[in-house]
Amino acid sequence: ARGVNENYARELMELHTLGVDGGYTQTDVAEVARALTGWTVLPRGGYGANAANIEQRIARGRAVGFVVDGEFLFRADAHDAGAKTILGHSFPAGGGLDEGERVLDLVARHPATARHLARQLATRFVSDDPPAALIDQLAAVFTRTDGDLRATMRALIYSPEFWASRDQKIKSPFELTVSAVRALDADIVRPRALLDWITRMGQPLYAYQAPTGYPDRATAWVNTGSLLNRMNFGLQLATGRVPGVRFDLLALNDHHEPESAEAALRTYAPKLLPERSLLGTVDRLLPAVHDPTFGQKLDQAAPTAAPQMSADDDEPTLMPDSDAAPGAVAADPTAERTRPAPGKAPGRRDRPASARTQPDAPAPTALAQVVGLLLGSPEFQRH
Repeated sequence: ARGVNENYARELMELHTLGVDGGYTQTDVAEVARALTGWTVLPRGGYGANAANIEQRIARGRAVGFVVDGEFLFRADAHDAGAKTILGHSFPAGGGLDEGERVLDLVARHPATARHLARQLATRFVSDDPPAALIDQLAAVFTRTDGDLRATMRALIYSPEFWASRDQKIKSPFELTVSAVRALDADIVRPRALLDWITRMGQPLYAYQAPTGYPDRATAWVNTGSLLNRMNFGLQLATGRVPGVRFDLLALNDHHEPESAEAALRTYAPKLLPERSLLGTVDRLLPAVHDPTFGQKLDQAAPTAAPQMSADDDEPTLMPDSDAAPGAVAADPTAERTRPAPGKAPGRRDRPASARTQPDAPAPTALAQVVGLLLGSPEFQRH
């Protein structure tokens, strides 16, 4: 009486198997939805009595066609057992759980699924627009091995396109953050400030509304604003202004301090960007390294502090971080909340966080500035 879940059927075919151009029709969507009726989960929690009742009925042979497998439940009494035609294949009337399983086998072995998954893998690991020949090769391996993803991935990483793809993919904000922490061999004492930075750079974790997940293309991450945020993140992290992250820059160089900022650039570039051609990177960053006002510009470009909730008040306040440099503050992905109402002068609650703080962090060292420049460089943005 409640109808069928066509959205679930569409996601199965469009997102996870055949792809949007996989050759299915709206009729196929409706028929797949019918085949999957009765597929649900065993009720638990407050409905535990119902779960026990269902299991007892099955054990006594009173729930004919019901199937329980762990948390999965197939309800025969909620299944549309009429005849169906899906992707040109006939499903006779009277089917049950086997119909949904047959649908999964059908779409898993469909040629469109092989091409769709091949394109997704090539896009993820090679480039935003992978070569058609590579997609054809991966799809052929997927089909020949009956969907063996290990064999498909082996074919991918042994392909010449894979080895020619260095620097083709842009890191997502999450990947950039993780790679920067790893490059510094840092310990994360508290992740809150890093999470705020990932949000600020455009990828709040587990918050993407569409079922596709976050995009895997550079166009989703690269624009003027995002590049500025990425540069600021690298500088703030390297200069110790991201609370809750500990690292030792000198330890990366066996505790040998470079004699100059330029020496630091030439020493730390290969450490943070291994196995890359660095001549162009060093040349591009040298003017900033030699700029005597760079430290001042860094402070001016620093983002505002992130308001956090105090334990005994509902007003956003700035919580000190004992592990950060004195006065260090986090990024402010929630700055919108501090704007005053239209026509209203800013009050104490309405002033942006930066107006309620007086950061007194020590001036960043030349080494930290150089490392920050490297973490924010275009080369570090790429895989």
